Amino acid sequence: MLTEAKALFADQKFEQSLQTLGRCLAVRQDDPEAFKLVALNAVRLNKTTTAEQAFKSAARLAPGDYSIQFNMGALYYTQSRFLEAEPSLEKAVALKPDYMPAQLFLGLNLEELGNEEKAIKTYRTAIAVDEAQSQKSELPYLYLGRLLYRLDRLDEATQLMRRAVDIQPNSGEAWLLLGKTYKGLGRENDSIAALERAAAVDSMSPEAHYLLSRAYLAEHREQDAQKEQARFEALRASESQKDDGRRKSQ
Repeated sequence: MLTEAKALFADQKFEQSLQTLGRCLAVRQDDPEAFKLVALNAVRLNKTTTAEQAFKSAARLAPGDYSIQFNMGALYYTQSRFLEAEPSLEKAVALKPDYMPAQLFLGLNLEELGNEEKAIKTYRTAIAVDEAQSQKSELPYLYLGRLLYRLDRLDEATQLMRRAVDIQPNSGEAWLLLGKTYKGLGRENDSIAALERAAAVDSMSPEAHYLLSRAYLAEHREQDAQKEQARFEALRASESQKDDGRRKSQ
């Protein structure tokens, strides 16, 4: 039955998978994989209480499984239960230090808890993990750069964002933050070039168009500034209409 439940989960038939697992657990209650799959199905179905209980049962049966701790920590994080997320994410990192998603979630969680120095160390560890891998990810550089930008450590943030866009040239967020760090350093031409890339690779980003309009205006490029301001206003209006639609449907 567990094999059947896994197949249903892979086919995104989460309710059916959950029902199959219920029959499986009625027969035996000592299989951590069954509880883990219950939790993963429940997460997809937004049944958070069921997911939490299943993750706890899985963790009790398989205390050395990093993926259980990671997913439980991620669940708490998405619910803004940061104090509860921290020990689970710490365990996941301890069990599998080279698992970058756990490092990144731990860093984000530490930021939410206001522990910025520990978050910086965690992101640096994630970067070390990334450097040791053949397939690179821009995310640890982006996350650390974003935090350092917020802390006004602009030179460090700029270096990290340049590395992020080297790895992933299609990251609008990375180009946007690079433009902002250049702006903070007074490198206006570099800032405009980065913001133009941000608006090009993510044309639906209101912030990129807004900042670009401000930058053009400062350079007395009024026509370009007006175009970007119009694009920004159109995107904001579209977002507002979507929000209204969601509220009406509730």
